[in-house]
Amino acid sequence: MTYQARIISYDNRARIFWFLISALILLVCIQIVAVGATTRSVAERQTLEKQVQNLTAKAGELEFNYITLRNQVDISLAYEKGYKETKDPTYASRVQTDSLGTLTLSR
Repeated sequence: MTYQARIISYDNRARIFWFLISALILLVCIQIVAVGATTRSVAERQTLEKQVQNLTAKAGELEFNYITLRNQVDISLAYEKGYKETKDPTYASRVQTDSLGTLTLSR
């Protein structure tokens, strides 16, 4: 059995060294960009969560106001606003005779 020795020249060692240094620098840059993107995403998410909380609170307040105003509507308010009770009401109803349907007016 014969052994052959492989000789690595100085030039090959220098190329390998600079390749590894370049790869290390590239990986560090990728890591910095990834951490920065993650940090921005977390900050944006917190901002969006605060906006959702504010909008949810505003929607609840508007719903409460709507219910309050709806409960105040009665026949006396309608008369006050100028509405009158009709003696001959007219109704519009949909009669389904074909796929499109028709609209009828009843008195």
